[in-house]
Amino acid sequence: MNTSRIEFSMIHPKRDPNATTVILSRRRCLGLLAASALPATILPGCALVSTESPYWATVAAVAGVTHPAPVTRQQADDLPYASILAWYDDASVAFMVLGEISPQRELVYYSQSRQVLVTRGAFIVRSVGMAGDLTRTVFSPEWPMAENGEPADLRGLSGRTLVRRIDIQSAALFDIPLRSSFVLEGAARIEILGRPLETVLLREDVRMPGEKPYSNRYWLDAKTGFCWKSSQHIHARSEAINIEITKPAG
Repeated sequence: MNTSRIEFSMIHPKRDPNATTVILSRRRCLGLLAASALPATILPGCALVSTESPYWATVAAVAGVTHPAPVTRQQADDLPYASILAWYDDASVAFMVLGEISPQRELVYYSQSRQVLVTRGAFIVRSVGMAGDLTRTVFSPEWPMAENGEPADLRGLSGRTLVRRIDIQSAALFDIPLRSSFVLEGAARIEILGRPLETVLLREDVRMPGEKPYSNRYWLDAKTGFCWKSSQHIHARSEAINIEITKPAG
């Protein structure tokens, strides 16, 4: 496989094409970050793609650009790293691999093109390489947190209104409050890479000062509350990013 032809994009097709320059200019620093988080010796080899870096060989593992998903269920299960699929509506699907877990239980996922999504529980808390990157998220003390530092079972948020604060450095917006109201919408059966899952759908209605309200959605395991899938805006000025968990972090 010619890996030079593999290129995932999380830039929405309607956005300014100049945003691509932002991604390219950050590739070197992200590559160094990933290398420090996951030394090459961790992965002895990868049968899917052969590159100089075993970690990026894993990240670049794809089945073909014409497929709805760039990996199969078997490939996702066999890889040694946790992984997700992420995409904007009407755009290509990015396969992203877990490269780091912070002390605050923030999971750092990288795509083959060195774009980054950072999640804490079900929520995107930072991003790199996307239009209007989210640079910081702070949860208010009222948010219920689990012992591991992640937001607690989201099923318990239904009927509550909570605030988290964000920074969007590129827009010079700092400490902006997002006021969220949560509603459980009922049972929903979903499928991720051919694996059926029984979930409940949680809707988050969000208000950001001076912007139009928007809604995020989270598909939570009916038994455990684990979030398998979400559709969320990183803020009011962004399109929704869809995320599916193909292999959960341990």
